[in-house]
Amino acid sequence: NDLRKHILKKYIYTINHKRIAINYLYFSMITGLSGAALATMIRLELAHPGSPFFKGDSLRYLQVVTAHGLIMVFFVVVPILFGGFANFLIPYHVGSKDVAYPRLNSIGFWIQPCGYILLAKIGFLRPQFWRYYDKTSFSFP
Repeated sequence: NDLRKHILKKYIYTINHKRIAINYLYFSMITGLSGAALATMIRLELAHPGSPFFKGDSLRYLQVVTAHGLIMVFFVVVPILFGGFANFLIPYHVGSKDVAYPRLNSIGFWIQPCGYILLAKIGFLRPQFWRYYDKTSFSFP
């Protein structure tokens, strides 16, 4: 019970900018693994068309490409640069002890996992509306 309270206080309820930066970096590593798994699925489909992942479904392939792009940009690169490095380095460069609004900084981090969960749920619940690329095959009358 004491360990649970310690972990909650140290990592989840923290307003320390260094711990929030570490949380951003860990979150980016976890989402980077899911983005890498999607990239592997894309590469396997390109190497062996009609692989068991997609079973010839081009829309599912385009959804995976879209999910990979969104995850790698908005849940890996942006949190590392603007969340992790900025929270860790900017207070030192400015010469302050902490960021201006530490609670808002913490809330800003916790919006990221919520957005990631929402992205995953939308992809599984409504897959037909979730792609940003057009179909790769066209038929003209």
